Amino acid sequence: MNTTIVFIVGAYMAVVLMIGAWATVRTKTSGDFYIAGRSLGVLVMAIAVFSSIQSGFGVVGGTSTVTAGGYGFVSGVMIATPLGFALTWFMLGKRMMGVGDMGEIYTVGDVAELRYKSKAARGTMAVVVVLGVLGYLGTQVLAMGIVVAAIFDVSTTTGAIIGMAVLGLYVVGGGILAGVYTDLFQGLLMLVASMIAFFYAIDSGGGISDMTRTLISENPDLASPFGISPFITIPCWIFLFSLGGSAQPHGLTKFLMLRERGSLKWGPLISGTGYAITTLMVVGIGSAVSVLTIRGEFPEIASPDESFTAYLTDFAPPVVAGLVIAGLLAAIMSTGSSFLTLGASSIVRDLPRAFNLPVRRELMWSRIAVGALLVLSTAFALYIGSVVALLGTFGWGTFAASLFPALVLGLLWKGGTKEAAISSAILGIVLNFALEVGGKYGFRPLPEGVVVGAFAFAVSLVVYIVVSMVTGDKAETEVDAPLAAVIDGN
Repeated sequence: MNTTIVFIVGAYMAVVLMIGAWATVRTKTSGDFYIAGRSLGVLVMAIAVFSSIQSGFGVVGGTSTVTAGGYGFVSGVMIATPLGFALTWFMLGKRMMGVGDMGEIYTVGDVAELRYKSKAARGTMAVVVVLGVLGYLGTQVLAMGIVVAAIFDVSTTTGAIIGMAVLGLYVVGGGILAGVYTDLFQGLLMLVASMIAFFYAIDSGGGISDMTRTLISENPDLASPFGISPFITIPCWIFLFSLGGSAQPHGLTKFLMLRERGSLKWGPLISGTGYAITTLMVVGIGSAVSVLTIRGEFPEIASPDESFTAYLTDFAPPVVAGLVIAGLLAAIMSTGSSFLTLGASSIVRDLPRAFNLPVRRELMWSRIAVGALLVLSTAFALYIGSVVALLGTFGWGTFAASLFPALVLGLLWKGGTKEAAISSAILGIVLNFALEVGGKYGFRPLPEGVVVGAFAFAVSLVVYIVVSMVTGDKAETEVDAPLAAVIDGN
């Protein structure tokens, strides 16, 4: 690896650790650890939201998917995701902030218990978050391994362990405060690096016209809006990443961190624009790698997931490569930090409270839980051994299927019941894990092209509505007046 790249990445690591040290000093309570003491402005929060989404999944997974399959991933995921930002902010922003004003609301489990007056609902949400965190954090583990391996010439497994150790150093102390300000640093860095990298990628491929002709000559579908993906895959991705985007807990809980509501309307514009700009880099590099491979000018790689780092190290100027790789590492770490604090809050706060078990020194045990989740998620990712995009879709689908009905519909519709929330969440998590892990052993009952997460999401959504209608004769009248006002958008 070029020494310039190593120096830039090393400087980034130093900045991240300084952010972690600063956040550790400021983190005094569990409220600081979980929701940054409700101290964030909308600009910081909006950049943190898009940064935590455009991570190892979006950058490494997106580039590899464009390289291998054309523009289907762009049409189905990278256009749908900004729509998901808008839905989240307009449907839930004001409501989640209203819920946060009703007490010590730090977690999705807190929200579930408040909404359904049910400790069982809290416990179910906690289990869902922990299992979903293992899947989604596993995406970051794999991406981290690929990037660190490219920088320091080690194996992917060793790279993953090194990267997650650095992540643990600053999250254990600083919690979500460290994660959010790493998000801010990463987001600003990625915005600059993405524009530069996009133009270099297009230039190295010979320009958009030449690149398009090369793709069409190889396979016309590569240059089509749907790529070579089965047609059914695209609407599955659109459904999962637009509507399901509003149920991602690392986005939902950030509304609990805002200090004021006046500028909420600017959130979707900031998040969506940032995501779109960084998507240009993914499309540009993915297309360039595909074109250069067809022309026989790209080095042989072991996996499509290596296409992003291989392009940067072989075709981009060292300064550009260093900035982009540092930005990607920041993206991975910022997302990882969000999920680590989410998982820790579920283990230390939500599960014990679901069983009426008091936890003393909640902040200390949260830091211990972060370390345990680092180990478990690394082991899970290395066991599954899937490509980054597939593992990321699995984590996203788990949250969409299990949390959207209970939390999103639950804050939009007073007729939802605790029975519906619990049954839909359990069904969503079971379907996702059974079909995803089963597929590893040849169990694939769904038609080709149907995305597991989208299927589970649709089923759990129907179950929530049906069960609510069956069990909800008095559901609306049982909602307290303050919460009813929040649900009505007041």
